[in-house]
Amino acid sequence: MGAAFLLSAVSGIYLLATDGSLWHLALSHAYGLVLIVVIDVVLGTLNLLARRSVYVPSLAAAALGFLLQAGDIVTAPQYNMTIPYFARYLFGLPGYDALLALQATVIAAGVFGRSYASYLARVRKGRRGKQFSYARRDFVKAFAAFATVVGGAVLAASVKLPAPQQQGTQTSTSSLPNGAIANVNQLQVGSPVYFEYPSGYPNILLKNADGTLTALSMLCTHICCECSYDSSVNQIYCPCHGSVFDTSGRVLRGPAQTPLPSVKLSVDSAGLVYAQAISGSGPCTP
Repeated sequence: MGAAFLLSAVSGIYLLATDGSLWHLALSHAYGLVLIVVIDVVLGTLNLLARRSVYVPSLAAAALGFLLQAGDIVTAPQYNMTIPYFARYLFGLPGYDALLALQATVIAAGVFGRSYASYLARVRKGRRGKQFSYARRDFVKAFAAFATVVGGAVLAASVKLPAPQQQGTQTSTSSLPNGAIANVNQLQVGSPVYFEYPSGYPNILLKNADGTLTALSMLCTHICCECSYDSSVNQIYCPCHGSVFDTSGRVLRGPAQTPLPSVKLSVDSAGLVYAQAISGSGPCTP
């Protein structure tokens, strides 16, 4: 159990170090995983020292860790993804798979090793030595305590901070009629307009050098992290895993493989630009 806990902590650290989407897209999940790693290290060490008092809490912590990590799958809609796509992504991460397997190993070792653990306790303390406690109440109390600690970290990470400024100057849309994105006569090359369409889905409107307009989704087609536009190189960059797109939405660098969906536009006689429909597909397209 101790070895499995410590290997689980290594898997968690690997995920935190390599999966940028945890820190950019799901900060609350990252904080929760940090707490799980800390708990794994502490319990792993105490189990290797054969501390009898952590036997049942270890089972509770492993059960909580497994449920929380597996439960991440159902949070996909929160990040504008479908559950099947998010599940494929998560189970494609070696660190995630190892974390689940090792937490399950702790549970299996604890449950099926009860008789051997009791035997060791008798050998160490004599036949009248204190036996392991398997009371369901102890398990529930330990589970609730760990859940409170991890839940507190998740809540702290859920506090919304001001969003970082996108690179490039954003054209003001405050004086536009309801539903309009921009006035084509006020747009400038290299000065983007950011808008939501549909509600909750971020997009960018760009005026090209030839006077045409391009509107693209700003959700990366790899794992739906919100991208940034860099006016100095005229490219769209994903901070989670480093995907890069040109201003036509084409992939310049992976891991994304699908172009950014575009937004079909209409321009009325007054030069007002309106979003009409989404063109193209991706895991985060409504």
